Amino acid sequence: MALRDPEIPNHRERSALQLINSGNWVIRNDLYPAGKATIASLVRKGWIEKQMVNGGARYRITPAGEAALKAKIPDRPSRR
Repeated sequence: MALRDPEIPNHRERSALQLINSGNWVIRNDLYPAGKATIASLVRKGWIEKQMVNGGARYRITPAGEAALKAKIPDRPSRR
């Protein structure tokens, strides 16, 4: 099985990016079905940014996240 290109978001990452595509800050509960690990991965990849406010976290999409969301999903898995 070919590995997925890390520059193309998987299903959960894409769902979370679509939820915050407006550019507004959202809380973690609004990113369902993305869990803590998915959100941490999005932050690590630079696709979303995190802001701590009153003991809670808010997130918004970055320009890199917008580009990842617009990336073409391949029709077939690539062979290496």
